[in-house]
Amino acid sequence: MTDSNSSPTMILDGKEVSFEPGETIYDVAKRSEIFIPTLCYDPRLKSFGSCRMCVVELKGSKNPVASCTTAATPGMEVQTSTEAIEKFRKTLLEMVVSENREVEVSPLRGIASQELSLLVDRYDANHGRFQGKHSGHSNLDDKNPFILRDYDLCISCYRCVRVCAEQEGDYAISVMNRGFHTQITTEFNNDLRDSQCTFCGQCVQTCPTGALADKKALRHS
Repeated sequence: MTDSNSSPTMILDGKEVSFEPGETIYDVAKRSEIFIPTLCYDPRLKSFGSCRMCVVELKGSKNPVASCTTAATPGMEVQTSTEAIEKFRKTLLEMVVSENREVEVSPLRGIASQELSLLVDRYDANHGRFQGKHSGHSNLDDKNPFILRDYDLCISCYRCVRVCAEQEGDYAISVMNRGFHTQITTEFNNDLRDSQCTFCGQCVQTCPTGALADKKALRHS
């Protein structure tokens, strides 16, 4: 319900909450101190909705919706953590970790490097339930002195690609191929030194798995 003197409202986990036009379900939940997990989300970047960890149940919708890309609308009713949604999130995490060489990595790899491992612990995601092909191949031969490119840990969230483009305007890194052949790369698949990279470190600090890491910090650990 709305009137000319009040903010619009929605029902979030059974409670009526207000929101501002332009906010997403995720924005409203976060401000209401309701936890919704994410892996591809960075508040500095445009919402992407690729990881699907943030899906919620929306009354009237046949399928769950990504809360980070779905705008809040007056009167909508949302459940953020039903049994079905939590089961979906756990299964999704188990699929994600099935592709990674390891989940527990040094926090010195980057500010966000623990995000995946924290969610795996929270949901008690089984590391061995799924087995199969892996995507992303590390480029440990890149001789630049700053950034470790350990793509065996990559989950294709594209946060590194997007922060490079949206925040730095460098477009130094991109994505090639699809499916299990997906690979984070540079123009012509060259080393970072031969790209537009300025070694600002933003890609390292947004990576939720430590696939991109601070070589200097690791050397001095």
